[in-house]
Amino acid sequence: MPIQRRNATILTSTGNEMNATGLSVKADSYYGYTDGFHTIQAVYDNFVGRFRIQATLSLDPSETDWFDLNQDISSYGSITDQAVAWNASGFVQFNANDPADGSQAYSFTGNFTHLRVKMDRAYIGDGETYDLSYGQITQAILSA
Repeated sequence: MPIQRRNATILTSTGNEMNATGLSVKADSYYGYTDGFHTIQAVYDNFVGRFRIQATLSLDPSETDWFDLNQDISSYGSITDQAVAWNASGFVQFNANDPADGSQAYSFTGNFTHLRVKMDRAYIGDGETYDLSYGQITQAILSA
């Protein structure tokens, strides 16, 4: 019997938002898969800010069930001239002097029931006012 894998858009264009949370989607463990291998592709357009991947083990998660992934996450993609190392605090950060432009894939392993992504710019400027120089994330896609 073939394994049924799936792809899902979990974040659409963030436009002029300062912060955004993507859709909660069911991950490997929810379906009983035990390999726990996931890949999320983010497409950036001169993006300045933090990109987080969050997970939960809850079958019906509430806001307090989510945690940032701060494990070793492999990065692949067209953003080759930038340091895209995953921060131990659970995010990758792009600054105004070196915004992200292009596609980046992040692969990680974990038997999570749900996954989502977050865009965070609360630390930029006054944390509330969008500026065109902050760019956007045009989409994020999960393959599980």
